Amino acid sequence: MPEEQYRALSRFLVPVDLPLGMRLSEPNQAIENIYFPVGGLISVDALTERGESVEVGVIGREGFAGVCVLLGHRQMAHSVVMQGAGSGLRIRAGIVREEFLKGGVFSQLVHSFLYMQMVQVAQSVLCGRLHSVDMRMARWMLTAADRMGTDSLQITQEFLAQMLGSRRSTVTVAAGQLQRQGLIDYARGRVKIVDRQGLEAISCECYQVVRGTYDELIGRDY
Repeated sequence: MPEEQYRALSRFLVPVDLPLGMRLSEPNQAIENIYFPVGGLISVDALTERGESVEVGVIGREGFAGVCVLLGHRQMAHSVVMQGAGSGLRIRAGIVREEFLKGGVFSQLVHSFLYMQMVQVAQSVLCGRLHSVDMRMARWMLTAADRMGTDSLQITQEFLAQMLGSRRSTVTVAAGQLQRQGLIDYARGRVKIVDRQGLEAISCECYQVVRGTYDELIGRDY
């Protein structure tokens, strides 16, 4: 980003902690702030009227939460919550929208981020419809590790079941299979990816489609 555009935003950025479970925005409520995570994992969840949820997208240090405001919409239908503790930068949404409307490099970067999110959401729909739980679980773990920049994840089976839209018992069996194959080490709500190459082999092609898009637009070591 050009120095001039960076300065226009950076003087309004406020460092914040982003603890696990922190809600960055609620469905159908005005979004006042935009969050740029430096570490951690943001989950975008679609909800039912009964409160059930399925994850449709994740955001890490490559993006930010609250992009709908830049497009002129003050609220969204989905829930945005921290699923991996971290830290980041907060800024008033109106300030970012004003800079976005000026165009230039910042606007182009936002468009690239939006495209990456579109690819991710589209593959999530396909994956949930056509692929097995173990393949989807492998995809999610790899994606979360990519977004957070670490192979150690804080995650419970209950959360995985909710995000994957599966029964907890089914997720328990699938996690056990991955562990017996030596691909992950799972204990007390924490998962460590032990064999990334093996986990990628188990995962469906959805992971590679999304990862390829991110690599093309922002590089593998962003």
